[in-house]
Formats: sequence, C-alpha cells, structure tokens
Amino acid sequence: MNLFTDFVSLDIGSHSLKLLSLSPAPGAHGYVIDDYVYEVLPPGLIGGGFTNPIILSMGDFAKIIKIQVSKISSMKEGLIVGLPDRWVKIQLLDLTLKPNEFGSSEYLSWRLKKMFAPPGVGDLLVDYQILSLSETPEGIKCWIMVGLVQRNIVEVISSLFAGMKIELMAFDTSSLGVYNLLEDAYPDRSLDRQLVICHIGHETTVVKMFDHGLLRYERIIEVAGETFGANFSHFLDIPFEQAQIQKCHQNFFPVEREEILNHIQDRNLFERVFGNWLRELHVTFKFYQDKFKVSRLPRLYLTGGSSLFEGLPEFLSDYFDTPCERFNPIADIPSPREHNANIVAIGPLLAPCVGLLAK
Repeated sequence: MNLFTDFVSLDIGSHSLKLLSLSPAPGAHGYVIDDYVYEVLPPGLIGGGFTNPIILSMGDFAKIIKIQVSKISSMKEGLIVGLPDRWVKIQLLDLTLKPNEFGSSEYLSWRLKKMFAPPGVGDLLVDYQILSLSETPEGIKCWIMVGLVQRNIVEVISSLFAGMKIELMAFDTSSLGVYNLLEDAYPDRSLDRQLVICHIGHETTVVKMFDHGLLRYERIIEVAGETFGANFSHFLDIPFEQAQIQKCHQNFFPVEREEILNHIQDRNLFERVFGNWLRELHVTFKFYQDKFKVSRLPRLYLTGGSSLFEGLPEFLSDYFDTPCERFNPIADIPSPREHNANIVAIGPLLAPCVGLLAK
C-alpha cells in the first residue's frame, strides 16, 4: 500500500468518529500505526443529507473533536477529513468538451454546478475528477465524477479546526478512498475486472460499482445498521439501545450450509431485520446489470461497521451467487510487526479512514 504518513485522517460518521495516524516502519518496508481513535457519537449529533447537513450542537461537536484529537500524539502536517456520504452528492456523466473548455477548470466547475445544483439548495462547493477521456471529432469526451457539498458545512468544520490551529489538507467522502486501497492491496483483482464495494454503515449502505478501475455507478441506500437495530427492537419488543447491543451478538447468518436448517425457525426475525435491505440491494444490482449489460454480478467487497455480522459474506455470496468477502485494510497494511488485534478486528469499519490516507 502507498499511504500518506505526513497527515492524520479523520472520518466523520453519523454514528462515530475515527482518527488514524501512520508512520513509516523504521528500517523496513511498511507502516506502523501510531494512533487510532474510535469514538461513538451522541445519537442525532451528526445527521441530515445533501440539502441539509446537520451538526445538531456545534458546542458538543467541538468538545468531542478537541478531546479525541488530543489523543493523537502528533497532528503532523495536517488533517484529511472524510465527510458522511449522505452530505455529498456524487454524479457521474459523459461530457464532450471543446479543447478550450477542457483546459479551463474554472469553466468546467461553473458548468457542472449549473448542471447539477438544483435551485434553492444553498451555496454549493463543486469538485470533479476526470476519470477517463478520449478524443472524438466533436471534441474531448470525458467520463467525469462530480462531487457537490453545501459550502456552509465545510466552512463550519474548517473554522473549528482553524481555531484549534490544525491545518485541513483536504475533504473527501467517507467511502471514496476504499477503492484506492483495494487497488493497492489486490491489483490483480481490481484493475482488470469489475467489482462492487458495499460500505454498510450506521445510517446508509453505499454501493459503488467499478469497471476496469473506473467508477461506473453509485447508489446510497437509506438502510443500514441503525435500521437493523430498530427492526430488531420492534420484533423483540425491547429498547432500541438494548437491541443495538444485542444484534452484534445475534447469530443471524448461517456460516455453513449445514446451519441453514437451524435458522429456518428464525426466518420471520431475519425477514423483519434484513428483508428490506436485501430487496434494495437486489434492485440496485439488477439496475446496474441491466444498464451496463453485465450478465453476472461481480465480486462484492464489504466494509463498514455493519459488515461485521458473522456469516454475512458467506450468506451474501450464496444469496447473490457471486464471491463476497470483507475488505480489512488494517490487516493488509504491511508492517514488520503485528498490528494491535483490537484494531484489526474492526478493520472493515476503519476502511474509509485508511482510505483517506491513500495516495
């Protein structure tokens, strides 16, 4: 893996904060994990979506940030921040440009903002990345990824860190860097084939479809860990907080085929907790296959805290008839010594945080 060691990454989620700092391994190839932080946030503190990103109490958020940042031994040259996927609108499009248009980043930013910023959504920041291009008689045909975010939420977070005298090096979304990590860790699996990254977080499941190194399709599904907990709570008629804890120890998924019979009696519970999520995944995958003429669903890679259910990769592999595995970048970070077992155990949850450090 080729990772930044001059910066610290901060992944802001609706459920938790994650910070990570790495250093080059002394006298050897690889990295050493200097510091990491995983801090659960008060419910509702981080919320909203693209049109209305919310930090419910800036005072509480600032206090938590200051406490957690103080646990990092050195902020190094600055901080790379990952914003919640729900706050950032991602668009993918083919656009043919004239040579003078292609050479003007200001013009292209203006044009993309005009194309994708609906009226009444506030002042937006626009960023873009040209994923591929080819020359045609009409001009330069570009496959572009566009990101839009409310300017005010970026300025609020920037002001907070400016007050702490911490330099912000870049903003990204929580899940975009995961593919870069995957490409580094498994170049034989990623560059020359199709694959799906499924980040199962607290509020959302972010599905990204890649084809020969290019992001072709993305969908954010508004069902994930919080919904699983709420469904579990309703089914068992127990408090939500209790259900959130208990679900982590519940054996929802058969690990081996022989265990399937033992789960038949729990099929009503399973359907209540995961039925809608599986239907949304099916619709997403079917749309992608039909739109891009893909006969067989590509390999699935799971990340996020809600991917840690025992037996989930095996179940999804069987359910969608395609290979499926968790992606644990912590376990794959080369190092001359073993990483802390507690950090490795939550590696899929920390994947976006590691991804922010991908060069």
